[in-house]
Amino acid sequence: MKTLIHEIGVIDKQGVKHPVNFQAGLNVVTGKSSTGKSALIEIFDYCFGSDKNTIPKGVITNSASIYYVALAVNAQNILIARDPDIASRAFFRRIDTFDTAEVDREYFNVSYFRPLPEFKKHLRDFFVDIDDVDESLVAKAYRGGRKAPTPSIRSFSSFMLQHQNLVANKHALFYRFDEKEKRDQAIEHTKIFLGLVDQKFFHLSQEKERLTAEVRRLERSKETNKRAVDSYKQKVGPELSQLYALMGFEEEPLSLEKVLRHPQNAKDELDEIIVPEKIKHNSDAITRRYNQLKLERTQKTSQLRRLQRQTASINKHIGEEERFSNNVKQFSTPTHVHISASVCPFCKTEKDTLQQSAEKLQRAITKVSGNLAQARPMKAKFESSLVTIQRDTEHLNNELMALSKQIEEVEATEEKIAKNKSLYENIIMHKAKLFALLDSLNMADDSDIEKSLKELRKQLKQINESLKEYDVEKGLKIASLKVNKYMTDIGSHFEFETSYKPINLHFSFETFDLYHLTPEGEKIYLRSMGSGANWLYCHVTLFLALHKYFAELGSKCAIPSLLFLDQPTQVYFPNFTRDNADTFDEQKSTEAKQRTEKERPVDEDIKAVENLFSQLSIYCNELESSNGFSPQIIVTDHADNLELSNGVKFESLVNGNRWRKRGLIDPV
Repeated sequence: MKTLIHEIGVIDKQGVKHPVNFQAGLNVVTGKSSTGKSALIEIFDYCFGSDKNTIPKGVITNSASIYYVALAVNAQNILIARDPDIASRAFFRRIDTFDTAEVDREYFNVSYFRPLPEFKKHLRDFFVDIDDVDESLVAKAYRGGRKAPTPSIRSFSSFMLQHQNLVANKHALFYRFDEKEKRDQAIEHTKIFLGLVDQKFFHLSQEKERLTAEVRRLERSKETNKRAVDSYKQKVGPELSQLYALMGFEEEPLSLEKVLRHPQNAKDELDEIIVPEKIKHNSDAITRRYNQLKLERTQKTSQLRRLQRQTASINKHIGEEERFSNNVKQFSTPTHVHISASVCPFCKTEKDTLQQSAEKLQRAITKVSGNLAQARPMKAKFESSLVTIQRDTEHLNNELMALSKQIEEVEATEEKIAKNKSLYENIIMHKAKLFALLDSLNMADDSDIEKSLKELRKQLKQINESLKEYDVEKGLKIASLKVNKYMTDIGSHFEFETSYKPINLHFSFETFDLYHLTPEGEKIYLRSMGSGANWLYCHVTLFLALHKYFAELGSKCAIPSLLFLDQPTQVYFPNFTRDNADTFDEQKSTEAKQRTEKERPVDEDIKAVENLFSQLSIYCNELESSNGFSPQIIVTDHADNLELSNGVKFESLVNGNRWRKRGLIDPV
């Protein structure tokens, strides 16, 4: 997102304003120690919605009444501010054009202060237009209906701020990533920041989950219906056979298959078939059916007895195996053999044959006991066989119960007829039972379910086609490849150690890991690289490559085109933390005197620093030329009076922000 800071400033308790103005592209704030340079990045962070006030304690915090930042987001000017006395609120004001002369203590009217959460949301809307990032409504329900964390302006800070203790850190790359929750949120929301997804993506994902759940529900209903139908079908056959036997039919007037295929039509046809006139009273069909049922029951009973015997045998084997295993565990192998030597009573010659036999016996016992101990137990196989037989037994029991019930029905019918009950009355009773089963088959019709499933699957297909257009995974890989390409070019201009040349840095938007890939394919992560210069250049190379990619995305990218680098040259001038000289040249001279002959000369470090600032300047100018705008880079450092290789005057980058004779607030 094209973003430009006009001014960062402080209003002190006397109402005096202390502004720092910035321009597009590269900006340098240079000065000696304790002048407030590092406070600028903290003031920006605090005004940008940080819950914590991390502005260094001292003159600035003792004097400040208001901290403010004036900036433009896509040419829309806003001014944000914080009052340290009311940390729970923040100032937000939209303006047509920024005029520093209008900003004074009275400018910060209390009516423009709003609760911090509301402030963050309002500021976020300038960058991100997404309100709901839940891809799963089920996950939302598990959270008690609470929404997943939406993208926050605080996540942008990780891409914009490189503090003094971070810019050359070998253990960390990104600000705020020491807190896992914030790190995970920033990574999760990257697909939003890079414009790979929009609000429609999340609504489509939610609808996909809902429709998928509905399809599964209907499929379960269909399966339940199928089991019910199968159960009814098993009952229809015997009932139909019984009915035909009572009617005395030698052949089936209507097959079971046809009845099951069209239950309603079968009822109509059976109404015409099952009538008093068609009863064959002299038929022995019911007798033959009765005998057949008894024969089947006898056969099933025989099978059941065989299974019962197998069950008993397996249980016996399991018991024996358990006893065998227990005995083996209790068995101990002798470790020593003590045999007295045998002596001939006549010649007094000692014989060791008994000793040798004993040792052979010991070896045999050891081998046998080892084999027994290592023998694979058979219990598991016996138990598996037992489960299978038990299932077969249960199935046979059910079949026997069904056969016995059918036999009892035939016997009951014969008994009723013997007592002068009408045969047709019995037929009508069985016909009613059969029709009830056929009605159940009609009720379990899946046609409506199939129709609903067809429509849902059609909708799911359309949603999946729409989601394919986003292809987040592919988008992140492409983004990573582009950033890696840019790092190869940018990194080639920095002074990495010889062992890391040519530098081959790789970064992943999916994991946010950075490593150097050697020609042999070895991954060397930042933490394993030596030298502060290597760490510094890894940080700078990565963040320049990231912002180059962000600039290439243009308005699609939500991340502000801002980058703060605080004290990047500290790896070359660690003693400059005590820089109190009136000029940079004086401090440089002091540094040169303090170095030993074994240390690198100051002039070589100055060349490295000049190259760093030259590359930053070249980077900004090239992006301005190719994209129409450049990320605004703000560097706060001790370095001054540098000679840049691209001919840009260092003074134009400082633009009046030299703090050797003064500080952010008080004159020095």
